[in-house]
Amino acid sequence: MSRAAAAARRELQAILRSPPLLTALFLVPGFAILLIAAMLSRGALEALPVALVDAAETQTSRALVSAISAQSGLSVTAALASEAEADAQLRQGHVWAYVVIPSDYGKISSGQLAPVRIAYNATYLSVGSVLERDISRAVTGVVTEQAMAAAERRGLQVSDARLPQVQVHVLFNPEASFEWYLQALIQPAMLHLLAACLGVYAVGREFEDGMLERWRRETGGGMMALLGKFVPYLVILSLWAAAWMVWLVGFRGWRMGGSLAFTYGAQVMMLAASLALSAAITLVSRRSGLGFSASAFYAGSALAYSGGSLPIKGAPSVVVWWSEALPFTHYLRLQMDQFLGSPLAVDLWPAALLLIYVLVGIAFSFWGAERRA
Repeated sequence: MSRAAAAARRELQAILRSPPLLTALFLVPGFAILLIAAMLSRGALEALPVALVDAAETQTSRALVSAISAQSGLSVTAALASEAEADAQLRQGHVWAYVVIPSDYGKISSGQLAPVRIAYNATYLSVGSVLERDISRAVTGVVTEQAMAAAERRGLQVSDARLPQVQVHVLFNPEASFEWYLQALIQPAMLHLLAACLGVYAVGREFEDGMLERWRRETGGGMMALLGKFVPYLVILSLWAAAWMVWLVGFRGWRMGGSLAFTYGAQVMMLAASLALSAAITLVSRRSGLGFSASAFYAGSALAYSGGSLPIKGAPSVVVWWSEALPFTHYLRLQMDQFLGSPLAVDLWPAALLLIYVLVGIAFSFWGAERRA
């Protein structure tokens, strides 16, 4: 333990004397939390600009325009004369979507009603899904009401008593807020990547600059000294992880249905695994450049391959394999389970895997350091 304490003190002194390390450990996480919190504080997308082409200009078409304008996620910024003008506005980025109400809207032609056309930019999936949902909801509601009113005026009996009913219940995120969803993904992923890079830097600056003997002399060397070297980084990063959880659960009020302490402990293990694995790659390869590249590869791609942003089920086998090989995948699975209130027994295996990553990283780090010595 004296070796671990000596190594931790030595590393802490190095951090306090190093502007790059101070920036990486304090300014970068703090700025990231503030920036992401500010970006997502409103929760849902609002007032997305859309254009309308009302070729009918009737009372029924104006009712449809009013319904679209009333959606909180939409803002009708242009009333245009033709679909070509609306398409030009969309391609120029002035609007995200446009709605075309045909001139024969509300009239029956060939046994069918003229359709209302909706066009939106699906290059941005999140924005496109919000637009499709809000516009479709407005159009469907108004068209249904107008169709039933028209049928009644013709003396037709309209009854939906025998029609199958659909009840939709939105669980866990009824507001469809991006704040809960994206902060739960981005913040841990950012700390994961930062921890991986710090693991490379911490061992690379010692063992590649010919300072290994000095480090062994001042700390005593061995496994405990190596563990002590990582302690200051892990403590500081763990405090940032705690700050993020306090912000999201304590201040923003997002409920953790499961165990907050268990989730926090898993995130600390994920950060420890990031430090140890990247340090192991650097020590075994004896090249910081390779360590940074490998860290960017496995930690930088972690969010995309975790299953949180893009679906992994049904993907090619190599994608599934790579997703399962990443420590962040298992942490994210555990975290989302606990947000939803899953029993702890469900997530004991992901937690055990994170611990295995830590132990494997430490073992290879020690082997690489001793081999270099």
